[in-house]
Amino acid sequence: MFEDQNRLISPVSILDQIERDGCLGRPIDQMGFDAYLQDHLDQFGSNHTFGLSLAFFAATGTQRSPFELFGRKPGLLQAPRLCLNILNGGWHAYTNPVLSDFSEFMLVAVGKNVERVLDAHRAIQQVVKERLRSLDTQVVSGNPVHTFPIPDNRSVLEFLLSVREHLGLAGEFDLMIDASASDLWHNERYRFPLTDGSARTGESFCEYWKSLIRDYDLIHLEDPFHEHDLDAWRTLTAAQTHCRIIGDNLYASDPERIARGAEAGLSHGVVIKPNQAGTVTRVRQAIDVARQKGQVPITSHRSISTEETFLSLLTCMEDVPYIKIGPLETDYSSVVRLNEILRWTTPTMVAAR
Repeated sequence: MFEDQNRLISPVSILDQIERDGCLGRPIDQMGFDAYLQDHLDQFGSNHTFGLSLAFFAATGTQRSPFELFGRKPGLLQAPRLCLNILNGGWHAYTNPVLSDFSEFMLVAVGKNVERVLDAHRAIQQVVKERLRSLDTQVVSGNPVHTFPIPDNRSVLEFLLSVREHLGLAGEFDLMIDASASDLWHNERYRFPLTDGSARTGESFCEYWKSLIRDYDLIHLEDPFHEHDLDAWRTLTAAQTHCRIIGDNLYASDPERIARGAEAGLSHGVVIKPNQAGTVTRVRQAIDVARQKGQVPITSHRSISTEETFLSLLTCMEDVPYIKIGPLETDYSSVVRLNEILRWTTPTMVAAR
């Protein structure tokens, strides 16, 4: 038995329910099965629901090619641009941990040549590790993190950009931050508990973000505000167009929420996470709605994931322009997903399939 959404649910009882409802022993397609699962989401739980949907997709794939399942003509697919995790902050920093109030600092590849991007990524990681070794550390949530002489989020940005400049990669990578700002929201203020201890209103935090966008040429900013602070989202999105304001927790990969948020001018883009969407059909709908509403889609796995490669296939088949990739040196599942992208976008590998 597994715990899902604070309840104990037996997988056997779920399968018994599916059989009682007549889903077995009769023709049913992915959309039909996913509609059934969506109707029973509260009963089955989100994790089991997505697992069943993905299992149905995999079973169907034994009889039909992925190109058929996605309604595409067979051929070489386009690689997405990689959003590479380089530094982590916040309370749960895990790879190249640094003292920062924000969750992730990423470099976004400008080009789609994956081999070239990976060569640059290795060089970046080497210099990052060498320079971090010279810094002092302190313990945050039981983990040692590297600290800069001035405890400021700008210090992390300066560090990352200095590595990029040192390696001559200014034209190869843009800068992205995942702020996870809901973690900073306490008593109607955004608080910086790990750096200067300051607190900001939504309005002043918006001004803070505009200064970082201007000073550091940010290209993507994910979850800059709490998901309920809609005025702040709308203000920052409308204030500039250089940096894409990206919603993750804001939308939770829900097609209806994405549509409403886009119509309200809350963002320029959206993070799409398959098991957050709930079913294979829903995640494809989320991508479609994002595009229809002028939102840039960025696919991503959840923080804790498996070696399942559906995300890579989805990204390539749907021509999603960006994918967030976890730390390649420490997260084997990110390497597995990247290898699958190469299989669909490298001519020799596609021919071999």
